[in-house]
Amino acid sequence: MSHNPESSIGIFAVGTLLATDDVVADEILAQDLEVKGRSLGWVTGIGSIESAYRVMLHSKVGDRVVWVLDSTESPTPEAFREFLSEIQWFDLLYPGTPIRVDISGKINWLRDTRFAGQLVMDAIRDQAVIRGAPRPEYESADPGVRIAVRFGRGQVDIGITLNLTPLHQRGHRTDGGEAPLRDTLAQVMLHRLKVDSTPADFIIDPCCGSGTLLIEAATRLGAMAPQRLRSAQLLSKWTGLETISWTDLVAEAKGAERPVSSRLIGFDFDPDAVDRARENVERAGLSNLIEISQADLHDLRPEGLVGPQERGWIIANPPYGERLAYGNELPDLYRSLGEVAKQFQGSQLGVITSNPELSQSMKLRADKKWEMQAGGVRLVISRFPIADTSELLSAMEGVEKAPPEEVMPLLNRITGNIRKRAKLLKNNDIDCYRIYDADLPEFNVVIDRFGEHLHIQEYRPPKTVDAKRAAVRRQLIRQWVPKHLGLSLKQAIYKERFRQQGNTQYEKQDSPLWISAHENGLFFDVNLTTYTDVGLFLDHRPLRRWLMADTRGKKVLNLFCYTGALSVAAAKGLARQVTSIDTSRTYLGWAERNFSKNGLNPLHYEFIRTNILEWLLRDPDPKYDLIILDPPTFSNTKSSDETLDIQRDHAQLLWDTAAWLKPGGVIYFSNNAKGFKLDDVVLDDFLVTDLTSQSIDCDFDRGRPHSLFRLTEKPRNAQN
Repeated sequence: MSHNPESSIGIFAVGTLLATDDVVADEILAQDLEVKGRSLGWVTGIGSIESAYRVMLHSKVGDRVVWVLDSTESPTPEAFREFLSEIQWFDLLYPGTPIRVDISGKINWLRDTRFAGQLVMDAIRDQAVIRGAPRPEYESADPGVRIAVRFGRGQVDIGITLNLTPLHQRGHRTDGGEAPLRDTLAQVMLHRLKVDSTPADFIIDPCCGSGTLLIEAATRLGAMAPQRLRSAQLLSKWTGLETISWTDLVAEAKGAERPVSSRLIGFDFDPDAVDRARENVERAGLSNLIEISQADLHDLRPEGLVGPQERGWIIANPPYGERLAYGNELPDLYRSLGEVAKQFQGSQLGVITSNPELSQSMKLRADKKWEMQAGGVRLVISRFPIADTSELLSAMEGVEKAPPEEVMPLLNRITGNIRKRAKLLKNNDIDCYRIYDADLPEFNVVIDRFGEHLHIQEYRPPKTVDAKRAAVRRQLIRQWVPKHLGLSLKQAIYKERFRQQGNTQYEKQDSPLWISAHENGLFFDVNLTTYTDVGLFLDHRPLRRWLMADTRGKKVLNLFCYTGALSVAAAKGLARQVTSIDTSRTYLGWAERNFSKNGLNPLHYEFIRTNILEWLLRDPDPKYDLIILDPPTFSNTKSSDETLDIQRDHAQLLWDTAAWLKPGGVIYFSNNAKGFKLDDVVLDDFLVTDLTSQSIDCDFDRGRPHSLFRLTEKPRNAQN
């Protein structure tokens, strides 16, 4: 409990954009405070009330800071009402101050957030009556204090929101124009790009709009507190505010500012946007640091703008069509942006957009990408190094210009395969697919593409192949396949994969290289290095499409869920309930990250770590409409001597699974056992549809990567 304002230490929570909790945690640590926990959209810290206000003053990406008064379990409305009555509200609030109550999260008994807000107001008004104080009014638009209530995992946290207006409202922008970039989102972009990690001679925004990116860049470089312009009138009026001096905190922050040596320059073709940007810069007190001019993007040149030896950043938030109707002009705009950026040799380009296809129009290769969501829109932040032509020519001297004849059959086959996959790529919004599947005996490798990376796996060559010859071919693959696909050698991960039974696919190999894979509106964290398998089975792409189309309103169980890709597909298909079960804590944590990555709160879904074979036998409850059963070919666990051989045991496993299925429910049963054959006894109890051939896209058509069956239980009178 920390609702006593005189308490020296308590808990505060910072609300933030999705996938930015790491940034907020770093901000809390930078204030020499302890991070208590991180969850979807929130980071909690421990410190004094003054510490909480200091975090609010300096947070670049946080949207609100809440001083937590108390937390408890809240299984019923009655328990919540009793909890509210125990808080001494008039030790915290001033009589008559208008109140706004903000409700977030979910709990099973709450159907309408207004009900919870009304319970809070009733508790405060009841205490006002007892004290003979004025009954406070509820005021949504212009409150004097904001109370935050957050539900989750059967618990409720309640606190005072220290800021009356969102923290992305810095106080210098009154008119952002069309679709302005939110200030906190601009800071996320600048943080990911690391614009302040190395000295930059210049930072240029060629389509600056309201000037947000340049203003936030200046405050970042100058160590200026983002909330330095916030007046005390925009802070909640509660007794805790008496324990600090906001004026002193702001003065302290201003004393710690540092000079900015980089030149910050903005351009926009719209004269109204230029005027707005200049006014915003002036209100932010940064006119001496930021220069805004009117210019067409197509006309920008480095000559006369930056010196020949100067290096810096081009940063841009160009239109991307979500809210602005630029139509067919957008590809040309992005193409021009790429052409302009290429002239600033040795510098870097940073772009934020919701449309990766538009980024491709720039004809530049990103060396790093970050994904996030804001306002319900998926955004991608990309960093593009701009090559120094003189250095590039020097590095290319003496490099072999054409691949050796020996590797040409492989490269030609890859080219042909990519042509064959054109329809697949056109009909599916994907950046991850199989390019080559051991098509040629002499090149016994599998090549998968994940965005701007290749995952190349070599299978052990047969004994008839000369070891030295195999080693030569191995080096040719490593050197020429990435080049053939326009990638650097660093963007290719190479592994040896030898067919063995057991759990070799789960054994750690190397330090992690995490990237994001995109598939038909779904996003998955993929680890290209640590394990033999990367965390996403590409061959199950059709099944994920079917689940998104066929799970609305259903209760779904995913057994052997691995990293939860199929569970995410079901949840995005608006399944009413999704339960994911696996034996591995690592992979369940990975699954939760995949849920968060797709804007799905893991707290609203069920993740169970257990021995699945034992769990199936514990009081089966036939409550699921759809069950996904995708077991390994062979499995054993450290906690049990029991093993699973899918060819030997699949009939019993299906019977045990069906005990959890509603009448008329469906089981999708998949496995990757070579030569798998469904036991005839299964046909006695189930209506079976073999979906194997339908569930294999063209990038896996060289062989059968899995078997897939759709099963429903036969009516009892139809069973033998």
